Amino acid sequence: MNESITTVYFDLDNTLIDRNAALEGCLRHFFERHLPHVYFDNELPDLEEMDDWGYADREDFVAWFIQHYQPAGWEAGSFWQFLHTHISQHVLPLSQALQQQLHEWSKVYNLGILTNGAIANLSRKILQAGRNEIFAPERCHISQQHQLSKPDLKLFERLLECEGIGPEQLLYVGDDPTNDIVPTHQLGIPNAWVSHHREWSHTHITPDCIVKRILHLPL
Repeated sequence: MNESITTVYFDLDNTLIDRNAALEGCLRHFFERHLPHVYFDNELPDLEEMDDWGYADREDFVAWFIQHYQPAGWEAGSFWQFLHTHISQHVLPLSQALQQQLHEWSKVYNLGILTNGAIANLSRKILQAGRNEIFAPERCHISQQHQLSKPDLKLFERLLECEGIGPEQLLYVGDDPTNDIVPTHQLGIPNAWVSHHREWSHTHITPDCIVKRILHLPL
């Protein structure tokens, strides 16, 4: 890895936390309470396909869900609010191995989080996962704070300004090719893509580093 790197920032969903598992737990809870006649495990493959690792448009996903399952008394807006409010309750704590590794990295690098989303929801996720003990509050950047969202280059430029470092000193780690890898590549920020066993499909750029899980980062 680049010896100039002093600071490592991580995306949150499906990078630091298993967002897919949290969504599965949240949806299972919804089915048990509001769709008890539907066997959730049979529906899970379709739900995962429609969600597409969280990359699917949220409005499209909740509209499809309401139309497909027609839960009594629910509409797209109220179902989205349910997901938004309850998903953080199903975030799994970080593994002991990951916690130990992050503590080891923190002895060498400044560690932080840069993620898209609303402050309240993302803060709950960070707290639920136990990562608030590792990342200092001033290094937990949620897009709503800055009124910018990835992949806007201005958000990453703002992060560099906050840290007082050049692009070559930051490593950004994320799972989303469009939101995480493309903008950092454009700004000359070293990046690492968490593949989760997926194949890299973009042809015009290549991540600086590809790992299956963040535990495999060569730091």
